[in-house]
Amino acid sequence: MPIVTPDDLETVKVDYVVIGGGTSGLTLAARLTEDPKIVVLVVEAGIYHGPCPEIDVPGYMGRNIANPVFDWSFFSTPQKRANNRVVLQPRGKGLGGSSHLNFMGMFRPSKIEIDAIEELGNPGWNWDSLSHYFKKSEALQLPNLSPRDALKYAAKPNIEHHGFEGPIKNSFAPVWSEMHLKLFETAEALGIPRNPETGNGQNDGCMTSILSVDGETAKRSYATSAYLEPNLPRKNLLVLTEAHVTRILLEEDGSLKRAAGIEYLHGETPFRVENIQRDVIISTGTLQTPQILELSGIGRTEILSEYDIETVIDLPGVGENLQDHVGVATIAQVETKDETMDVLAEPMYRKKHEELYRFNMGMLAAVPAPAFVFLPADALGTKEEVASWQGRAQAQNTEVLANTVPSLKAGLEKQYEAQRRLFAHKKQSQAELLQFLGRQPLPYAPPAEPGKRYTSLFCTLTHPLSRGSVHISSADPLAPPAIHPNYFANEADLDLVVHAVEYALKLYKTEPMSRHVKKLIIPTEETVAEGREGLREYVRANCGPVYHPIGTASMMPHADGGVVDACLKVYGTSNLRVVDCSIIPMELSCHTQSMAYAIAEKAADILKAEISEESMANVVSRVDDLCIEE
Repeated sequence: MPIVTPDDLETVKVDYVVIGGGTSGLTLAARLTEDPKIVVLVVEAGIYHGPCPEIDVPGYMGRNIANPVFDWSFFSTPQKRANNRVVLQPRGKGLGGSSHLNFMGMFRPSKIEIDAIEELGNPGWNWDSLSHYFKKSEALQLPNLSPRDALKYAAKPNIEHHGFEGPIKNSFAPVWSEMHLKLFETAEALGIPRNPETGNGQNDGCMTSILSVDGETAKRSYATSAYLEPNLPRKNLLVLTEAHVTRILLEEDGSLKRAAGIEYLHGETPFRVENIQRDVIISTGTLQTPQILELSGIGRTEILSEYDIETVIDLPGVGENLQDHVGVATIAQVETKDETMDVLAEPMYRKKHEELYRFNMGMLAAVPAPAFVFLPADALGTKEEVASWQGRAQAQNTEVLANTVPSLKAGLEKQYEAQRRLFAHKKQSQAELLQFLGRQPLPYAPPAEPGKRYTSLFCTLTHPLSRGSVHISSADPLAPPAIHPNYFANEADLDLVVHAVEYALKLYKTEPMSRHVKKLIIPTEETVAEGREGLREYVRANCGPVYHPIGTASMMPHADGGVVDACLKVYGTSNLRVVDCSIIPMELSCHTQSMAYAIAEKAADILKAEISEESMANVVSRVDDLCIEE
C-alpha cells in the first residue's frame, strides 16, 4: 500500500508532486501512474478516511458540513452587502477532498459557456474536448424506469452523451416522489419544459439529477473510492497524508522559475521533498491554491509585502476573480404521501429506512435533492429587466480590484462580454431552483414540527456578475485564507436572486403544486407582503454559497490577468501547474464536480503528451548522434 511516511521518501526519486489529494488531485495521480515508469507523490493535509458511513451513505448528505474531521470549515470575511455576516465556506478535508463532502449532483455545464472559456484565450478548452473527458470519468447506470416514467421525471439520458467504463459510478436515486413530479408539472405549466438529457450541452429546464452514487452498492462514488483505492497497489503511486505543504521551492531556470521541491509540515516537524524530476502540481482547490502560490512568493506584490514575503513572480491575478453560486432557501409545509426527509427525525421511520438501506433501498440510498429547475433570464424578468441585467455586466458597475489593475480589468471585461451573450440566450440558465424533499436544514429555517412534511426550493444564481478574492491572511501557512466572496458587489446579482425567490413563490402558488402547499414557512408571509424590498432584506440576511467556488487561478492570457495558460502552467514558471476548479475563469451553470474530474482527466493527457513528445525528441536526438558518429 503506497500510503507513505516522510522517512519513506528519503530515497525515492519523484517525477510529479501533486499537492492536494482531492477530487482533481487523485484523478490526475491515478491517470499519470498508468505509466509504471512515472512516480507520483500526492501530498494531502488531511487524513485517509477509508470506508466511512458519514461519507458513503447518500442520505447522510450534508451531515459532515462544519465537522472538522471532514471539512476545513472556512469562513468568509464580513460581507458588507450581506448584513456584514461572515459566511461558512465548506471545503472537503482529507483524501477525496470535496468529492467526499459534496451533495453528489453530477451536472455538466452548457456548450455555449464551455466554448466561451476557449474564446477567453484558452485553445483546446472547448465543448468537444471537455465532453470527451466528462465521458471518460463516468460509468453511467441507467434508471430503472418505464419509458413513460423516464419522460415524466426527465430522467432519460441519451447513451451517446455518456460514458460507461469510467471510474466514477453515476446513477439515479431509487426514490421517485410525488413532490418531485409536481414540481416539474408546475414548472411546465409556467413554460419551463422538462429536459431528460442534460449531458449534451443544453442544460436548461426541469431535470432529475444524475448522482455520483454507485446504484449497485448505494454508496457515494468519489475520488478516493474510484480513482485512489483501486490503484493503491501501484508501487509508483505514493500518498502522504497529514502533511501540510507550506511552500514551493523555486529556482532559476533561464528567464523562468522552476519548482524544484516543496516544504511541508508533518505534525510539527518540517520536511522537504527535493529534486523533483518533472512538475509540481497544485490541486488544493479554489480556496487554498492561491494561498500556496502566495506563500511561495507568487502573487500580487502588495499582498506579499504586507506579510514580508519576497515576490518571486509578480502575478496580480492570483487569488482574484473568485466566483460562486449564491442563493437562499424557501421552505413550505406540504401535504403529501411522500416520506420526506423530515420522517427520519421519528424513530419508527428512521429504523425502517436503516433496514431498507441494507437492501440498497429507501431514503438513505437516495439524496434528498433530486429535482432541479434551471431558468433562463427571460423566465425571471421582463424584457426591460433582462436588458438592465445585461447592461450591468461591466467592470464599472462592480466594486472590484480589477477596476484599478489594468490586466485584471481587461480579463474581466472579456468575461462580461461573454456573460452578456449568456443573458441573451434563450436556452442558457441564469438561476437554479434545487428541490429538497423536506425542510432543508439551514440555520435560518424554523424547526420542523413533528408529524408535518415540508418541501424546500433553494434559489441560486448561476452566473454571478460579482467578483471576490482569496488571499493569505498571515505568513503562517496554517492560518486560514481570507475569503472575500464580495456578495452583491454588482447590484444585479441581488436583483437576480430576488427574482429567483419570486419564481419559487410563484411555483408554490401554481397548480398542481399549490394543491399540496399548506403554508409558506420561509420567507414568512409578512416578508413577502413587504414586496421586493422585503425579499431583498431576506436574501441579504440569509444568503450563502452553493459550494462551487472557481476562478482564483484563472486560465486566461497573462495580459488579461490570467494565472495559468492553456497547458495549466503558472505564468513565469517552467514546471509549476494548477489542476483544480480554480482555473475556471467564469462561473458555470452546473455543479462543479463534473468539471473537477474533467479538468484532471484533460490535464493528465496534456502531461502524457509532453512525456511522449520528449521521448520522441530523445529518440531523434540519439539517431542524429549515431548518424554524426558514422
